[in-house]
Amino acid sequence: MRYQTPFEQIIVPAHINYLPELRKFIARLAIKYRFSKSETNALTISVDEACTNIIKHGYQDRPVGSITMNVQIKKDRVEVELIDYGISFDPNLVTDPNLSHYVQSGKKGGLGIFIMKKFLDEIHYVTAGQKNILRLIKFRQDGSVRPFLIPLTAAFRRLKARFFPIRSMK
Repeated sequence: MRYQTPFEQIIVPAHINYLPELRKFIARLAIKYRFSKSETNALTISVDEACTNIIKHGYQDRPVGSITMNVQIKKDRVEVELIDYGISFDPNLVTDPNLSHYVQSGKKGGLGIFIMKKFLDEIHYVTAGQKNILRLIKFRQDGSVRPFLIPLTAAFRRLKARFFPIRSMK
């Protein structure tokens, strides 16, 4: 793939300890190129969810690999390309969950792809040999915020706090 400037890249080990670095990287770029706070949050959450899935599921039975994040900023959008060599999985094949049933069952986890689909404008997935390429696209909203974005962000924070409490990493 050929990128026009600005193009930025980060490569990290596919390990949960590197998620904060990936979140900071995408948030810094979104702020630098003047995406709104809600667009920045949507991108950051989506990248976190995608990378978490790559780490937990893509590399689950394999030695720790890497995640390459290529970010291209365009006038009307940001395109994030995540490349890994784990087990392939197309998030577009996942159907949306029944949220009422989900809450009633007390299930933990499993909403990452649903959240990504709500926060992003496009999600593309391809494989090339052993390489998985996930492209996440978020268009600028030019000052307008989609009505679901703010309530869903708050709901995500409550769900994450309930099901994934912060624990000491010892």
